[in-house]
Amino acid sequence: MAPVSSSAARRPAPVRSPRSEPPARRPPLRLFEPPARPRRSTHRRPTVLVVGVLITVSLLSVVVADGVVAQEQVSVASTQDQLTAALARQKQLQVAVAEQSAPQIVVTEAKQLGLVAPPQVVDIPHVPLTVALPAPDTTPLAAPPTSTTPSAQ
Repeated sequence: MAPVSSSAARRPAPVRSPRSEPPARRPPLRLFEPPARPRRSTHRRPTVLVVGVLITVSLLSVVVADGVVAQEQVSVASTQDQLTAALARQKQLQVAVAEQSAPQIVVTEAKQLGLVAPPQVVDIPHVPLTVALPAPDTTPLAAPPTSTTPSAQ
């Protein structure tokens, strides 16, 4: 015989007590409805609208401020790049000036221009700045002659 595959065959039969009483009846279900509330939405609607507008405006202002900050960061980065390039150029120019002012280069350039070394070098004495210089000897210039002849008319 083939095995029964239904679920009814697997369940045991309910056990009934010798005194079987009919089940107790449940009371009918009643729906609970709260009392109607008075509508106050006319006062809330403008408040909700104002709050929504304020939130939207504040979010947009944050976005605009973020855009301005990002633009300024780009400007700062560009300025820093220009500063780095200028500093590198300054270093190159300082090196070039140092090379051109070397004593050997100066002597060579002077000889090419026809300059000659002096036969004797005289050192200028050191004069302290606290020493007062003598007053220069100045004489006033003679006044220009004035003409006394009447002009021809």
